[in-house]
Amino acid sequence: MVTVELRNVEKKWEDFRLRINHLEARDGEFLTLLGPSGCGKTTTLRMIAGFDRPEGGEILFDGTRMNEVPPYERGIGIVFQDYALFPHMTVFKNVAFGLEMRRVPRKEIEGRVKRALELVGLRGMENRYPEQLSGGQQQRVALARALVVEPEVLLLDEPLSNLDAKIREKLRGEVRRIQRELGITTIYVTHDQEEAMAISDRIALMNVGTVEQVGTPLELYYHPKTEFVARFLGLSNILELEAENGRACLGGLCFNVGKEGRVRLFFRPESVYVKPGKTGRITDYELLPGRVRLKIDVEGNTILAERFLNELPFSIDEPPEGVDLEVLSFSTI
Repeated sequence: MVTVELRNVEKKWEDFRLRINHLEARDGEFLTLLGPSGCGKTTTLRMIAGFDRPEGGEILFDGTRMNEVPPYERGIGIVFQDYALFPHMTVFKNVAFGLEMRRVPRKEIEGRVKRALELVGLRGMENRYPEQLSGGQQQRVALARALVVEPEVLLLDEPLSNLDAKIREKLRGEVRRIQRELGITTIYVTHDQEEAMAISDRIALMNVGTVEQVGTPLELYYHPKTEFVARFLGLSNILELEAENGRACLGGLCFNVGKEGRVRLFFRPESVYVKPGKTGRITDYELLPGRVRLKIDVEGNTILAERFLNELPFSIDEPPEGVDLEVLSFSTI
């Protein structure tokens, strides 16, 4: 497998500018490009694939410049959002297409297609046509077609976005299992935060043509470097406080920040523990499966706390008049 690297890559159109100073998908890594619609995820993937050419910078595979190399010579497999299956071809013919274009011997094609279909769980469906398959099965055919050519880099552009939630959750696990089994360097595009958190080794979170932060799912979730990262990945609490003697306080809620002056503190709702007290008061709550999300007013600031129901030291039906808060994990942004 290979390491994919982008250095000072630029692409411009109309009033939008994509600029990636440095981004790397390591050998055998599952890297996800995550971000809102229009941030440049798919354009970045298309440049790696060779369908779009950057206007500046370099795209490197194991240190070799690929900017002028055509897609069919880059050793990639790609799965598109709409699967792009040939409706007049059987499953076997769809999967075999890339091998036939490479003039692989017929006997070898049969063996490789069979192995690819077994890998994605479609054994016995060789003679079906795309219209006879469910959406999830069509997605598996597209994945098998990308894998059968034995690519060094696998690129996936929102491959699960057209599926319903339950099938999407099942197939993302299958994609991750196959990637680990084969050890293919994989770059995956999605706008779904949960999907990215569940399957990625690392995430590159993009916003308006730039990469805001790259890190493991836990690094981005608990230690965001910008407010955009903090707010994009789940619910967050952000407080602006004045620190004195290394401590920043809001009523009875204090943080050891180790510095002076104005600070911006970030912490997740699940990092907040509550118990009866005097620091704040519960103004509202939302019941979730097995959990409760509390809105707590502390001197005019709303703080979110999320706990399992059996963790609360009181009944949510009869909350106390006041509560004290303890934040177990926080960072500055």
